[in-house]
Amino acid sequence: MTMTIGVNEATKERIRAVRMVIFDVDGVLTDGGITIHDDGSESKTFDVKDGHGMKLLQRAGLQIALLSGRFSACVEHRAKGLGIEHVYQGFHRKLEAYEAIKASTGLKDHQIAYVGDDLIDIPVMRRVGFAVCVRDAVEHVKPFAHYITQRDGGKGAAREICELILNVQGLWDRVTARYVQEVLG
Repeated sequence: MTMTIGVNEATKERIRAVRMVIFDVDGVLTDGGITIHDDGSESKTFDVKDGHGMKLLQRAGLQIALLSGRFSACVEHRAKGLGIEHVYQGFHRKLEAYEAIKASTGLKDHQIAYVGDDLIDIPVMRRVGFAVCVRDAVEHVKPFAHYITQRDGGKGAAREICELILNVQGLWDRVTARYVQEVLG
C-alpha cells in the first residue's frame, strides 16, 4: 500500500515501536457531536470502518485503549462490541489514566501511540512515542502531533491510523490475507 508515502523515517521509527494505541473518544472516534435525548440519555455515532481498523490492530497483536474526559454508556457498549478491555472514562486529567494504562500493561512511553483532538489531550501526547491528532483537531493541539490525519474525527481518522501502523510495521498483508484468500478461493 502507498499509505506511508510522505511519512518521514523518524516518524516511521516511532510507529515501529508501537504496541498499543490509545484513542480519545469524542472528536476522534466520533465527530464530537452528542445527542441528548429527552430522558437524559445520550447517543453518539461511530464509524464502522474505524472499528474494523481497531479489530485489525488487535488481530496483529496490538492493544487498544479508550480514554475519555467524559463518561458515556455509549462508549462502554462500543468498547465491549470491539473487545476493548482498557476503557478509561471521566478523566479530566488524562495523565492519571495514562499512567494506570502503563502500569496495567507494562508498556513504556515509546511503545504507545495516542490519538487526540483537544487541549485535554496534550499532556498525554507529549509523553507517548507516537502522538497523533485528527485533521479537525483544535489548532493548538497540532504542534504536539508527530502525525496529523488526512481525515476528520469520526470520519475514518482512526482507520487511517490503524492502517498506517499496520503498513509501517509490515503487518498489513498478514492481517488482511484472509479477505484476499476468500476472494481468490
